[in-house]
Amino acid sequence: MSISAPRYAAAPVPLQGREGRVLALFTREVVARFGWGTGLVVGLSYASVVLIIVVSAEFSSIVGGPTVGSFYFPYASPIWPFLVLIGATAVGAGCISEDLGSRSITLFLSRPIHLTDYLGAKASAVAFWIGLMSIGPGLLGVALVGALGLAPLSVTLPAAAAYLASGLLTTLFFTALAVLLSSVTTRALYAGVGMFGITLSAEIAGSAVSGATGNSAVGYVSPIVDLQSSASAIFQTGATTLTVPAASAALLIGASVLFFLVAWLRLSRVEVVGE
Repeated sequence: MSISAPRYAAAPVPLQGREGRVLALFTREVVARFGWGTGLVVGLSYASVVLIIVVSAEFSSIVGGPTVGSFYFPYASPIWPFLVLIGATAVGAGCISEDLGSRSITLFLSRPIHLTDYLGAKASAVAFWIGLMSIGPGLLGVALVGALGLAPLSVTLPAAAAYLASGLLTTLFFTALAVLLSSVTTRALYAGVGMFGITLSAEIAGSAVSGATGNSAVGYVSPIVDLQSSASAIFQTGATTLTVPAASAALLIGASVLFFLVAWLRLSRVEVVGE
């Protein structure tokens, strides 16, 4: 019989798989962006868009029957882009900049998580909130119109698909813009100001220069004009737009890919802590 104290060894801690680590980072970011400000913007988005959809469908049913184009009104309204821009700023400005400011990004980017995992999880969390504001209200409004019997199924189904397509395009662009600007500064405030400044300046400058010179090509510099032009074609309104819808959609997608690439290159230069 030994009089020595027994030795105990802790069991090895199993490491999470790659999917588990990405999901944990995604969940952390989604929860971190939830607050009264985000809830207020999301609530206003749903209330305003659903109200516009129901009112326009009711009016269309009186004057001749709603069409898919009747559901375009939220995009034509200045309320929609303003609320989406506010929401994208609230949930996206600090997604990466806060980690850069606190230097916690050096731990996140250490193994076993990869840069692509980190960037993908952050972008997905931002896209979750933006998509909730740019896709959800339209689908809810269409469902309500169908439930009230204001439009037949042959109209509401294409309208729902149009909201999904245009909402995905909106989500892609504003997510990419938020990720890019958040990755180049350590202050969430600067990233938020940049999002507002770039978007609104492009909108004002594009409209002013286009109106003064008569050159419609200037409208391509405004992402809001490009989104509205693309949505007009998706909803089959038949209206004449300032830009060519297909070109506007291609420009938004190309810019989004470029923004993600620049953000990836920026983060690849961050010095990480080795194991």
